[in-house]
Amino acid sequence: MFDVNTAVWMFPALFALVFLGIPVSISLLVTSLAFGVAHFGDTFPTKIHSSLRDTSSNFILAAIPLFIFMGAMLERSGIAERLFMAVRVWLGNLRGGLAVTTIVMCAIFAASSGIVGAVEIVVGLMAVPAMMQAGYKKDLAAGSVCAGGSLGTTIPPSVVIIIYASIVEMSVGDLFAGIMIPAFSMVALFILYILLRCMIQRDAGPGLAHGEIDMPLGQKIWLGLTSLVPALALVTFVLGSIFAGIASPTEAAAVGAFGSVVLTVCYGQFRWATLYDAIMRTVKVTSMVMMIVIGGVMFAGVFILSGGD
Repeated sequence: MFDVNTAVWMFPALFALVFLGIPVSISLLVTSLAFGVAHFGDTFPTKIHSSLRDTSSNFILAAIPLFIFMGAMLERSGIAERLFMAVRVWLGNLRGGLAVTTIVMCAIFAASSGIVGAVEIVVGLMAVPAMMQAGYKKDLAAGSVCAGGSLGTTIPPSVVIIIYASIVEMSVGDLFAGIMIPAFSMVALFILYILLRCMIQRDAGPGLAHGEIDMPLGQKIWLGLTSLVPALALVTFVLGSIFAGIASPTEAAAVGAFGSVVLTVCYGQFRWATLYDAIMRTVKVTSMVMMIVIGGVMFAGVFILSGGD
């Protein structure tokens, strides 16, 4: 029979597979199967079956593909470009203004999608070239995108929090409410760091020339309204319905997914090819996430049953 010392070897085996470049989900599954079969033999599938069934049928996890679809549609709706331009014309003349714009964009897009990769890719493709052209230090430009991209794990509706809630059997709404203060504290501290650094190191993030962002006040306001209001309204409807107890996370995610399609239509970017691409990305990302979840459940189950608890 395994003892604690043997169970602990599961972690070095897992890390070895990950460092060899094998995907995390496959590494978890292979490690779990190897140690599970070695410990339980032919009875291993029956030992792990109930926990896998409970995980795969968890109603909370149904929110994941809906939030991913919401983010995928918003990526292709053109709203990201409009948001970036809107925030840029208001903050661009500040020292570090483009980096601050990046953080604000990441926060808004994280609250609109719930996934990390979408934030870093969409915002990074717009922000990094703009900051490089403006003469920003490379570390500040890259750091702003990476720091802002990390907000996708903390700002609701974070897919990570949904998975965590399903594992520890806690309310998704309570967890979303609980991470609001640390999430927005991170946003405030990122912005404060950028402003202070650019104040001390004046060439780190120069402000844009007025000619680059000159725009009549009425046009600025209209751009802001047509860019910020729809995105913030969608986020408010989704998160507000969860916090108010009107809808479950899965129901709110369905509203968000539908709202993202409506926004795409309103911005004139809806195409059947766009919808197909969003659905395919949703399937791929959801499959990846669920493989990691199932691998994690198997790993934890074998580790605990082997005496690792």
